Amino acid sequence: MDLPATATAPKLHVFQAGTYLYRVHDERFDGNSFNPCMGDAARFTHLHDGNGDCVATSYAATTLDGAAFEVVFRGIQGKYQTVPRQSLDDRMISIVRPERSLKLVPLFTPELKTWDLDQAEVFAPCEEVYEFCRALAFRCWRDNPLADGLIWSSVQDSGAQAMLLFGDRLRSAEMDVVSSRGVRTDATALDDLESAGRRGGWFVSK
Repeated sequence: MDLPATATAPKLHVFQAGTYLYRVHDERFDGNSFNPCMGDAARFTHLHDGNGDCVATSYAATTLDGAAFEVVFRGIQGKYQTVPRQSLDDRMISIVRPERSLKLVPLFTPELKTWDLDQAEVFAPCEEVYEFCRALAFRCWRDNPLADGLIWSSVQDSGAQAMLLFGDRLRSAEMDVVSSRGVRTDATALDDLESAGRRGGWFVSK
């Protein structure tokens, strides 16, 4: 795949204010906070500007299962593969609500086609494509200065939309935290993650 010379979106996708977003995130961060390039890299992160400085980001999805699939169960290839129970101890489930409408660069099939990119290749379930995706995320951030983030159809759950939010464009104070539950302290949080995994034939090992 070749990166587009510019990644200016034909039209930014508007996500309405007050609509719930779901996050599965590290317990070190609040539900409305942004990750300053800590932890493992993912498909679109870590994101750095042209000087190599970190652009803090956060992942979110329009459903709880979508958030779990994008964060906890991403990269799982085989059916019945398990996720170690202890790997979830530091996870929290948060519901956040943006106070203003968000403008997002759409990475849906039509928009990717304008850049001569194939959706199946961009969202291939393998880490080999992550370097390309991070470079694409940078160009989307650079070429769309009014964008608050990216949005795409969840790789693991086509019924949900996933998004990467830019911490230099969207302030934590603009995202209300409706609720937060930690796996360590609330058994329902683990129950919900296990339920999401079972939808895809994946299980949390005890």
